[in-house]
Amino acid sequence: MRRQDIQLLAQARQGDTAARCEVGRRYLLGVNGFPQHVATGLEYLRHPSLAGQPLPARILAEALPLDQLMALQQAPALALAAADGCLAAQLKLGLWRALQADGRQDARRWLGAAASAGHAAAADAVAALAAAPASQTLVAVLQPLSDGRDIDGPLLARLAAQQALQDGQLDHLVACLAAALALGHALDGDLASLVVAAEQLADQQGRTLGGLPDAALRDSLELRAGQGDRAAAYTLGRSLSGIACPSLPTSVFAEQQNLRKGAAFLLRAADAGQDAAWLHLYRLHADHRSSVANPQLARFFLEKAALRGQAEAQRKLGALQLREASHLQDTEQAIHWLHQAAGQGDGHAATLLQSLRLPLADEDSGEAELSLALEQVRRADPWLAQRLALARAFGLTKLEALSVDPVAGLRPWGLVVGRNPFIAQVRLSAPRAVPAVDAAALAVARRVAAFFGQAQADAGAAEGDLRARSLRQRRLFDRLGLDEALFFSDASAMTLDTLRLGAKWAYRARQPLSEALAA
Repeated sequence: MRRQDIQLLAQARQGDTAARCEVGRRYLLGVNGFPQHVATGLEYLRHPSLAGQPLPARILAEALPLDQLMALQQAPALALAAADGCLAAQLKLGLWRALQADGRQDARRWLGAAASAGHAAAADAVAALAAAPASQTLVAVLQPLSDGRDIDGPLLARLAAQQALQDGQLDHLVACLAAALALGHALDGDLASLVVAAEQLADQQGRTLGGLPDAALRDSLELRAGQGDRAAAYTLGRSLSGIACPSLPTSVFAEQQNLRKGAAFLLRAADAGQDAAWLHLYRLHADHRSSVANPQLARFFLEKAALRGQAEAQRKLGALQLREASHLQDTEQAIHWLHQAAGQGDGHAATLLQSLRLPLADEDSGEAELSLALEQVRRADPWLAQRLALARAFGLTKLEALSVDPVAGLRPWGLVVGRNPFIAQVRLSAPRAVPAVDAAALAVARRVAAFFGQAQADAGAAEGDLRARSLRQRRLFDRLGLDEALFFSDASAMTLDTLRLGAKWAYRARQPLSEALAA
């Protein structure tokens, strides 16, 4: 570094404002013996002693290209220099405002000022603002001003697109992307990412993404999907598979259908965490007419979707498992999924659960009458009162209610009435899974289980065997004048057998079952 340069640095450090500005300029440009170092130049020009002065702002406006000024958040400095009459600042600020959704009026003002100062390209840009159709305004303004050094039109369009995306301005985002593509900007990962982001924004806003070339949309989705973008893979997979994608115009993939390729992209999206893709994969592979039909793989995809918490998948998986159930464990697993779906408000799942509960003959009794009856029984036999509440909530038969183990039978979704060791007939003694059809029933099961669990050591001695329980219940009901229909369901051995075996239940509940699988 020359002696005079060292002296200039010393003056700047001692507080000479002119020296600070000159040192900043040289660092920005890398001239007169100074290396180019933008950060150091900015440090000198943004010194507190220079705040509000137009000279540092003019130096910034003249030394740095517009895209770099915006990346460094120097719009206030650009506005200060433009107001001070700096031609470069007026030109750059006018162009940047033209790229904003709400900046057309400011753009005319500053570009007009630059045109009045003799800048021919600025005059062309002003004319373009007035004459070009709204969809072509950005291209018409950028083309005459782009010089590749201070003003890189395609790059500026991309920067404006990023800002529009942050602000959620879909229409302006599309206009900026269209300008970047029209000005010959090669489709790379960053630009493709913005195009995919525009599609996602359109999807969030419930709109269709128009204004971009079909080929650009396809290429962007495929490029980003190949780079691991799960949203792009999900959109591309649906579109290639012929699944409705409202955010894209129908023309984009009208002649590009490819079911195998689409399924591959859906699988990639699902594996990356796009949970909704699992259900689409299930539908594609469960359709026997499809070229990718595979029942075993379809079941795997359905299980994946159910595990991810999708109510439709949980309902369908539960319905299929219940239809196929031949053992208690199969039925329990099926009820688990139906309970999960019903908990999310799935009406079909709730209907299927209801079909597993036996109705009470006296279902319409008032709450006051029921509470009074239970209180009368509780005073005489608290164990029996708990069993009656459980029977009423779950639609149990008298035999089931008096023999069930409330502690061992409690499940997160309801109750399992275990095998009755006191009954020899298989149809009457076999275990049965009974779901809770509402939150109140589940609360009753938990309360009864807690009651029996706390006093389990005394329960056996207090209640006796099934014969003793039945005798005590019958005598108590006779003394209190209670009707068994108030608490117990009445079902034959054949009806109970129907609720235990999937194929028989499926025939009995064929209409709600078909509706649950079709919905």
